[in-house]
Order: sequence, then C-alpha cells, then structure tokens
Amino acid sequence: LARRDVPGKEGKSFVPQAGIAAVVQNLLDTIKANMLQQATTFRDANIHDVTSYDELKSMMDKEKGGWARVWWAGSSEDEGKIKEETGATVRCIPFEQPGGTGKCFFTGKEANMIALFSKAY
Repeated sequence: LARRDVPGKEGKSFVPQAGIAAVVQNLLDTIKANMLQQATTFRDANIHDVTSYDELKSMMDKEKGGWARVWWAGSSEDEGKIKEETGATVRCIPFEQPGGTGKCFFTGKEANMIALFSKAY
C-alpha cells in the first residue's frame, strides 16, 4: 500500500491479502485525519491579522500572500475598489464570529464581523 499523505518509502507498506479490507479502512481513516491536520495547520499558518489597508496591500504584494483576517464593515463597492487595487476579495466570512466589534480596516467604521481577504489564484 502507498499512502498519499506520506511520500517516499515511509509511506509504503506491504500487507497480507488476508484481512486487507480492515487494514485499508483503518489506513484510510488515518490518512484522512492526517490530511485534515496538514490542511488545518497550513491554513492557520497563513492567516494573518490585518488592521489597515496599507497592511493588506503590502501583504498582497508579497509572493506568498495568504489570507488577511480583518474587521469588515465595507460595501460591495468597497470590495470592488480593494480588488481593483490589490487583487484581493472577500474569500470567506466565517460562521463562527468572535463577537464584539472592531474598526473596519478599510472604511474605519465600527465593524461587527470578521472577513478573510485573499487573492484567487
């Protein structure tokens, strides 16, 4: 068997044919959990808290980019301006919001929601 989530020799193993269905099921569960952990770690490492528009522009100019977590109280017109200048758009408004309020990074208005901005590649 060759694991998709573990490259090279470490991800390969030989399994006797007898009882292979149970081994494969357990291995698939392990692979799924490992891939989810890798994706979650990557996502969390690439989300950056941004408090100003200049900070967003600087972040989007970098080669790696990532996701900018911002307080957002802008309109679709504001988002259009941001897209025109930086290439970034709202990629996600998380269902789980932290509560409270903050200053919108673009308009300066009081915001009650967090949004994630990034470029689409």
